[in-house]
Amino acid sequence: MVTRKQYYAIKEGLTAAEKDLIGYYELQWFLTNTVPTVEQVYKHLRKTRDNLRITSVNYYLTRKPVIKALDDRGIPWRQHSQEELTPQQQAAALTVMNFADERSIAEKLDQLGILPATYYAWLQDPVFNNFVNSLADQNKINIRPTAVAEFTKKVNSGDWNAVKFFLEVTGEFANNTAPQSEVLLRMIVEIIQKHVKDPETIMAIAQDIKLASANRTLEVVTEQPAITGEVIEDPELEHAKRQLGFG
Repeated sequence: MVTRKQYYAIKEGLTAAEKDLIGYYELQWFLTNTVPTVEQVYKHLRKTRDNLRITSVNYYLTRKPVIKALDDRGIPWRQHSQEELTPQQQAAALTVMNFADERSIAEKLDQLGILPATYYAWLQDPVFNNFVNSLADQNKINIRPTAVAEFTKKVNSGDWNAVKFFLEVTGEFANNTAPQSEVLLRMIVEIIQKHVKDPETIMAIAQDIKLASANRTLEVVTEQPAITGEVIEDPELEHAKRQLGFG
């Protein structure tokens, strides 16, 4: 007859299937930094247990010894044991995606008692990931009025980069009295000035660009430059030329 002590020892212990389940979670988490789904755990356990049902896996995940073993290993397994997000997951997503809170993600998670590794593992869960992305999309909508207001301030203050960006985006440059080719040439000169440091070279290039913009033909060198210096004869080359009839 089993004593009460023996009964609780058995109850609080782990079965072979549960040990296999914990080992699989541990392997996936520490090797790939991902948490397997219940379906993946079920397929793994079925390799050696033909009569196993997926409901058994869900039951294992409700047992205190299994929960304690997974929690002690720091494996965030809970998001795959239920269909909806946990209150902790919802709090993590809402807090992290609150753009008005300027703290770092690590600081936000620390306040909630959530490890960064746990949060990033949750992002592998499609349900959690979709929730976070929906919050990000909403942030884009919410932040647009602020972005427009701040951009307007910069334009009104005379910030040239902001003004230039506004004119380019709105197409106002197209109505400028300066031809588009002239605007392009100015940009080319600015690029040359950025990379060429010799003032005389920059002036020469700018003059040529100016001539080209006025539809004037640049000066073309028709004569080959004179070769200066000592000419060294190559006996082998001369011999080869004579054999080929050139010389």
